[in-house]
Amino acid sequence: MTSSCDIAVIGAGVLGLSVAADLRARGRNVCVIDPGGANASSVAAGMIAPAMESLLDPFEADPAGRAAVLRAARDLWPGFAERHGIELIRDGVDWIGPDADGVIARLAVLGFAAGRTEAGVFCPEDWRIDPVAALVVLAQGIERVDGRVAAVRVQAEGWQLTLADGAVMSARAVVLACGTTFPDLPEAARHAVDRVQAIGGRLAFTIRRLVERPARFAGGYAVPLGDGTVIGATMEAGGLVAEASDLQDALLRRAQQALGLQAIGPVEWRTGVRGATADGLPLSGEVLPGLHLALAPRRNGWLMAPAVAAQTVAGIEGRQTG
Repeated sequence: MTSSCDIAVIGAGVLGLSVAADLRARGRNVCVIDPGGANASSVAAGMIAPAMESLLDPFEADPAGRAAVLRAARDLWPGFAERHGIELIRDGVDWIGPDADGVIARLAVLGFAAGRTEAGVFCPEDWRIDPVAALVVLAQGIERVDGRVAAVRVQAEGWQLTLADGAVMSARAVVLACGTTFPDLPEAARHAVDRVQAIGGRLAFTIRRLVERPARFAGGYAVPLGDGTVIGATMEAGGLVAEASDLQDALLRRAQQALGLQAIGPVEWRTGVRGATADGLPLSGEVLPGLHLALAPRRNGWLMAPAVAAQTVAGIEGRQTG
């Protein structure tokens, strides 16, 4: 069985669906191919956090430059959220930990405003969304093909995609937006994705409302989600480790201490595997005519989604982004 679409997006995480939603908003014929089930985007906390990411994960080679990239990505969110009907929650973030004055000073150097609170520091520049609700909104009206793409090959006019079940699709352009497991690709594309490293992550969800707005602390965070709280997250190089009880216990102890709790109570553990590159920024751009990458955002997939989508759509349409 052979089918076709103008643009095929492989992967239904936040980057894939953001690209697809922006393409659809521009009147393009697009389909998303994904095997279904939970992914790293759906089990995330939904943070759009350029300030705390710049503070706590600075990538020392150019911390100010990286902070500017993350801040610029954040600034695209109001328009992106309005365009697609996503609720953007701008309640800021608390830093609960030592050296409040030093944190404020470092944030100022990176270009972020912050002030003292009784508990530590408040920064209004980090926002959030509900990740599951946002994925549902982004997927509305987009054709979905359930399956795993096994191979991507050049054909006379565009690309041929062979699915694991033997079905074949053709597309004028392809966007590779999967996590860390890739189809068989042409050599140039394979060489590009060979840079992607797997980072396993796990977080805990409790039905208790432990915080009213996001809180960051040394080695973790607590973020309100629905009527409960997400506590995260581990960073497991190479993917999810086989035995994680020590990692989980340590994360909960840090949260308990930071929030001043005697106990957190029962939690549900959620896991995902994210792609990452050496500079911690997404891998995006055209690697072969009509074959585009939009993947490996490390832990900033939600933050970077509008920027990656804009760049990818511009590349498909032959435009330049600012």
